[in-house]
Amino acid sequence: MPNSKKKNRCIATSDIQEIKSSLEFVSPSMINYIEGAQNSEFILRYKSITHSDLANSGKRNGPKEPLEKNFLYYLSNDEMHRIESQSDTCFETAKQSNIGMPESFFDDLGVPHPRSEERKAKGTLCLNDYVEVKLVNDSMSFFTEGYTRVILEKLGKKIKWENKSLYSLDDGDFTDIRLSEAVHGIGTSTDSVFAKIRLSIFLNDTIYFLIEKNASKDKRVLYILLEKNPIFYTLAGISNQSWVRFLSVNKRQKNDRIESQSSIEVEEEKSRKKQSAWKKQLAKEMMNFTTHEGEVFCPLTYTTANFEDVSMLFIASHIKRFADSECEEAYDINNGLLLCANADALFDKHMITITPEKELKFSFLIDNDKLLKKRLLLNQEIFTDILNEKRMEYLLDHNKIFEEKERQRKSVGYTYEDENDDSERNIVSFKQTVDKVARSTKTYEEHEDVSIAMVAEDSKELLKKHYPF
Repeated sequence: MPNSKKKNRCIATSDIQEIKSSLEFVSPSMINYIEGAQNSEFILRYKSITHSDLANSGKRNGPKEPLEKNFLYYLSNDEMHRIESQSDTCFETAKQSNIGMPESFFDDLGVPHPRSEERKAKGTLCLNDYVEVKLVNDSMSFFTEGYTRVILEKLGKKIKWENKSLYSLDDGDFTDIRLSEAVHGIGTSTDSVFAKIRLSIFLNDTIYFLIEKNASKDKRVLYILLEKNPIFYTLAGISNQSWVRFLSVNKRQKNDRIESQSSIEVEEEKSRKKQSAWKKQLAKEMMNFTTHEGEVFCPLTYTTANFEDVSMLFIASHIKRFADSECEEAYDINNGLLLCANADALFDKHMITITPEKELKFSFLIDNDKLLKKRLLLNQEIFTDILNEKRMEYLLDHNKIFEEKERQRKSVGYTYEDENDDSERNIVSFKQTVDKVARSTKTYEEHEDVSIAMVAEDSKELLKKHYPF
């Protein structure tokens, strides 16, 4: 397995539109609150949970401890052993049990940061002495003992935490909690509610810290939000409600329909952002199968990199084409693969496919070209761990199109330009394609944000200036 240099980054922004965009799929109640807090300033910081951030009772704390200690991984014991055996490094270990945050985070809160002289003089700090601390309730739905047990059972892991992770939320949108600062970051065993919640936070889940400052009220509040890694929903067998909200809630007015070139460009920009968010979801899923934090790889070529550094190396490739997808399928995480550019080009044009036996199948045009396969890094077994049951269902559609195109390619007089001609016809009927998809998703008003994005896949080259992914 591939690996890269360890990264542990906390992303920060004070731009209100970026904040709302980041939290759009996490908490509708928080978005509503922000929109109503006109006199407040907000700062958002968020990060993917690393091994070091995990609760000690759910992770391996040293190289001599068995991999089975890694309860809070979205991997079975067999998967962890196989991935580690295929890698030239081991899964990371750490003894610290706090969620690490940069010094600037504590500066924004007005709290001495853990390694400052003032902090050392004070000893253990309770953040509540400086700011109000609140959980955002609607982001906590899946961070419960019940769902944690479901995941661990699905992964074949045994849990010994009987009734240690039960907690309750207050009525309303927020729950007041205690939160401490320790030498390595935030969160200690004395924080009764938060300590229990941490037993349901897995590697590569995302934690958000939203700081509200209101000078007129001399008020500072720290809001904590949590988001599950997309692989959670597949393992739990439930819908990703953040994407369901995206597909079903239309915040735009009816008169915002496509009526001008400028409105088309606005909608394409929105669609590009949604596609970018979907790509990040695919990347987060792949991060579960690597031994180092932040790295992803193409499951066909094993091309590897830290996603935040060089995300442009990877493409969010649809299995079932946008134009052929129902609304709920369009951004289903299982209807996608994170591929490097050369693999995506072949997969998108159905020059390769993945068979029901989970093997890579080539078009007869390139099947015998061993040198080409080697240069494209397609001469090895594919990474099958991501090929869950739902993905395999989508791949049946891809197989079908692949076989049909193979028949066409073998026909007398076939040239590659024949396929390009089809693309040109789709490009000419851009508006008709959008309307067709919109009609197939209940009502235009409910789904027009999505329908604009659902252009025929064969139109990609013409539209790439608007869809650079």
